[in-house]
Amino acid sequence: MQYALIFAAAALAHAHENRHGRLHANRDVNTVTDVDMFTVTQYVTATAAPTPEVQHKAQWGYQGPASSEESSPSASSTSVAPQSYSSVEEAPVQESSAKPSTTFATSAASAAGPSAYTSAASPSSYDSGSSTTSSSPSSGTGITANNLTPNGKKAGLSGYTGIQEMQAFSELAPYISWYSDYAPDTPDAQGVKGIGMLWGASGSACGDVTPERVSLFHSMLDNDSIPEIMFGFYEPDCDCDMSAQMTVSDAQTQWDALLAPLADKGVVLGSPSMCKQKDEEFLTPFMDNGARDWDVTSIHINKPDLDGVKEDVEYYVSTYGKPIWVSEFSCVNDANGWSPCTDQTQINKLINDAVSYFESNEHVVAYGPSNGAGLGDVWPLTSNGELTESGKTYLNAIKNL
Repeated sequence: MQYALIFAAAALAHAHENRHGRLHANRDVNTVTDVDMFTVTQYVTATAAPTPEVQHKAQWGYQGPASSEESSPSASSTSVAPQSYSSVEEAPVQESSAKPSTTFATSAASAAGPSAYTSAASPSSYDSGSSTTSSSPSSGTGITANNLTPNGKKAGLSGYTGIQEMQAFSELAPYISWYSDYAPDTPDAQGVKGIGMLWGASGSACGDVTPERVSLFHSMLDNDSIPEIMFGFYEPDCDCDMSAQMTVSDAQTQWDALLAPLADKGVVLGSPSMCKQKDEEFLTPFMDNGARDWDVTSIHINKPDLDGVKEDVEYYVSTYGKPIWVSEFSCVNDANGWSPCTDQTQINKLINDAVSYFESNEHVVAYGPSNGAGLGDVWPLTSNGELTESGKTYLNAIKNL
């Protein structure tokens, strides 16, 4: 089977350029990168590895950098006036003044460490929020709302289309249980569970790519390929084309129409992931007014140290009371804008500290480092299909568990 891939210039970055990278960062300072880009359409087979000479993104996701040289930004950065988080106009949604029944009183600013979450349920006792009875499909890793860690192994990989064909993946495969590539029908590979995602849907401002993603989602279901778990949507709280850009109202409507019915088939539902990390204001109204809750909260962490990682995890646990799936994490200095980490020692420390923290935190059921472009020259875990020093650091961290 063949898929059309959109090839972009090496400066195109996964979720960290233009307004998107700015919105990931804290509210204090905002920067924007002007990027010149071109697109070329090329057809490749689904089993072929991405062309190593050019960095590219699939229509349902973003490819990792082909090499460290190609991932170097060529565009200049200019400062602009700060832009409000409300740049994406949302349809009027009446927000409930009452928090969900699973919400803790701890605020993001004063969140306690994991040991202080005395009221938080253990993963085995989390309420899935569904009135239906969940049952796992007959084959796979046995993921259910009460058993969320694939094969009992938390470590995974946030990849890109074709990453399962790379040598780097083969080296990681014995030590990870899952990977993602932004598609709804991510295939299992080398004993590793492919975790699907409905990236966007009707109502998304990304009209050039969303229909194909939704069509692929429907084709999967029409072929009776019922996944064990499905995530959606990808960072609807930030702008296209690196994020799904949906209003809360539109996201609720499409969630109720497309994703919520999967729960009746035993599919575990992962929440929309937020680009604004612990500064998000999207999920509470989404939760309060939707027809069906999610089972596991998907979060993205882009922080320079373990303290920042902890703050994000603790915010989502205390606010939504759900188990946490860290579907992306990376090293980024985001206190005063957006600046990917460049010091290998700092990156290695973050990887080791984060892995240790995720493994010991009862609320984290899965985690995986980001491999999208736009994270600088040092963070990327792969280059030309092979593990970089960052990739080897992650491999060693999970090998020693």
